[in-house]
Amino acid sequence: MKQRVVVTGVGAVTGYGIGTDALWTGLLSGRSALRAVKWAGWESAPVQVAAPVPEEISGSGWRNLQMARIALREALGVERPNGEGGLAAAIGWPGPEKNEGEDSLDIFSREFSLTGPQVESLAACAASTQVMGEAFRLIRDGEADWMVAGGADGRVHPGGLLGYDRLGALARGFRDRPAEACRPFGREPGGFVVGEGAAFLVLEEKSLAEKRGAKIHAEICGAAEGCDAFRITDPGEDGVEAAFCIESCLKDAGAGAGEVDAVICHGTGTPANDRAEAKALRQVFGERQPWANAPKSRIGHLSMACGAVESVIAVLSLREDFFPSTISGSGMQDPECVVRMAPAPGVKKIGSVLKPSFGFGGQNACLLFRRG
Repeated sequence: MKQRVVVTGVGAVTGYGIGTDALWTGLLSGRSALRAVKWAGWESAPVQVAAPVPEEISGSGWRNLQMARIALREALGVERPNGEGGLAAAIGWPGPEKNEGEDSLDIFSREFSLTGPQVESLAACAASTQVMGEAFRLIRDGEADWMVAGGADGRVHPGGLLGYDRLGALARGFRDRPAEACRPFGREPGGFVVGEGAAFLVLEEKSLAEKRGAKIHAEICGAAEGCDAFRITDPGEDGVEAAFCIESCLKDAGAGAGEVDAVICHGTGTPANDRAEAKALRQVFGERQPWANAPKSRIGHLSMACGAVESVIAVLSLREDFFPSTISGSGMQDPECVVRMAPAPGVKKIGSVLKPSFGFGGQNACLLFRRG
């Protein structure tokens, strides 16, 4: 018998600040976390905007490890689940900072006494979504009682920005109006904006969570992964494999397309991603499109951590019964990639949220959350 899996803890670090309260308050405020880069001599650089964490981050290890530690600590809280907990994580490379030579999962398993299964992924921008799916299945299939799953990443340093820019992926300019830099599904999308941060979710077998009186934020009901096998940076242009991943997730959850109320899009703001994603959503949902938002327009693209942060947004949306708007409505949309964007400030009565992620190399992953 398959076990039901619920979310009993969340933690996040984003361009809005440290903690899930900062993330949720920032989204509800309608303001953007995208800011002009203030590095000395950067005024003439091609890339002018990023979404760094505003507070000072400290601790041992490289920056991504430090952000992950903060999000993990918040997610686990003061009363963690009983028994052996596992760890599923996607932690970004150290960048120009010194790599201390230890694997991040080994570090956190010791620091947080996580003695259960360990799962790691480097599947580009789908990595943290993928590890959450693996953690979900371990619990559902009775191989683990609970797991903490998520990721941390950030390329907000000169090498990161210039590297992505050489791939033609980033929005250029916008120094005087950074909030307009990333326009998923919009007319003349200029590319994505690099962000940084971390997020983790505590996934737990439902009956055990209920037995210990844990607060249930949401339920995770299905997961799927796949690959376009197309190009190293571009998704499959027809969206067929992305659509198959979404359909596989719904099948795994025993849900029909008509049962999905909202989608937190991958929505990078690049023409290749946005058009392929819009085609995939059209193939799955037809004319009955669920509400959608695109958080990367506000918090930037967190690379391997984006799926984890956006999954926290999905969980908070279900917990608070409010699906926030993130970008302007259909009047600014590209006619080739129309999705049903949630109107400002947001939408109530949301019972389920789909979270697809589409990474470089055609890496696809998808999760379905329901109200707990």
